[in-house]
Amino acid sequence: MRLKAIIFPIFLMLVSFSIYAQTDQSQLQYSVNGTVVDAETGRPLQYVGVSFTGMRYATVTNSDGGFTLKSATEPETVDFTLLGYKTVRMVFPKDGTPLKVKMPKGNLTLDGALVIADPYSVLQKAISKIPDNYSSQAELFDCFYRETVQKKNRYVYVSEAVSRMYKSSYYRGGIYGDRITVDKSRIIESPDKRDTLAVKVVGGPTQAVILDIVKNNDLLTAEELSNYILEMGLPATIGDRLQFAIKLIPNNSTPYPLYEGVIYIDRETFAFTRFELDYDMRDKDKVTQSILISKPAGLRFTPTRVSIRYDYSLSEGVSRVSYVRSEMRFKCDWKKRLFRSEYAAISELVTTDWHSGDVEAISRKEAFGGREVLSEKAAQNYDPEFWKDFNIIEPTESLDKAIVRIVRKTDRN
Repeated sequence: MRLKAIIFPIFLMLVSFSIYAQTDQSQLQYSVNGTVVDAETGRPLQYVGVSFTGMRYATVTNSDGGFTLKSATEPETVDFTLLGYKTVRMVFPKDGTPLKVKMPKGNLTLDGALVIADPYSVLQKAISKIPDNYSSQAELFDCFYRETVQKKNRYVYVSEAVSRMYKSSYYRGGIYGDRITVDKSRIIESPDKRDTLAVKVVGGPTQAVILDIVKNNDLLTAEELSNYILEMGLPATIGDRLQFAIKLIPNNSTPYPLYEGVIYIDRETFAFTRFELDYDMRDKDKVTQSILISKPAGLRFTPTRVSIRYDYSLSEGVSRVSYVRSEMRFKCDWKKRLFRSEYAAISELVTTDWHSGDVEAISRKEAFGGREVLSEKAAQNYDPEFWKDFNIIEPTESLDKAIVRIVRKTDRN
């Protein structure tokens, strides 16, 4: 199973639905919400890591800077971390007052060793430290997953799920025993007949397993890295920790599309902390062959962007997956028609809690399959309290409005 060949497989076809089994979770009675902005400009900050100090509950902010985080026990403080910004800690508001968090940019003093370090040596050391920096025992993660599809600026559908993800020890390596479930899910889908062309993202939340580059380390082999030029970029901070930034530049012709992007590595521990990678789009035929499984006859498909982001966070001396995001943008048009439609398919998963020690593996029968499609498993449900007992990624204001419009159209039909 090669990573480069399995990012963003999709179907382009009519969507159908069925009911999927749902389970309950004990109520999370303590909650905090608010927005996070840049302290200088007031601009909302997205992808900010939000967690309760000393606890395992976590989420990320949406593109409006908004967040909600819940806990089963009363927290004392809330932590906010973001690449290039100083970590902010705020007192948990017991009266439920929303927090307005202002994050100052980090005053990074450039360290010559970070700038002139040999990127190949840094990367090789990080690879050799994988058994030390990642979990040596099996762990179970609680997750929230969302995938959205937009036709131009209009949402076609939204699929969401609460999942459990089992990950075996990094010491042994390999993802083949790692699995993920879908325990509760829903879909909100446009009834507009003009949206009959829809996108199915194959595998749904299993991306968090497949795209774990540290564990599914096809990209980190000597053979694969020989296809790239590595350059040291400007250093950065994540959670007040200095990071090497290594630029990945494609430098070879291969049967599959290569990446371009940045790999962040912790200066102190040499742990991989973030991968920000885009497909090299110069040969769109290669990209299409890598991501497209099926489409209706007569439909022309042109990808314009394919990207992934995979974050790890440090907790109790161990780096663990915290956030995964994939994005695909493409154009579709039918032969003999003049106009193209632009689509965007975005998937994101956040780990909201984790458990280590004596955890039970997820069986193949229980696991969500790598070739399954969440939109076919989820139930249509418009209840605004659907996720009240779970930590989620808060929907953006535009997504909230889109859901209201879809529900109104559905009711009229």
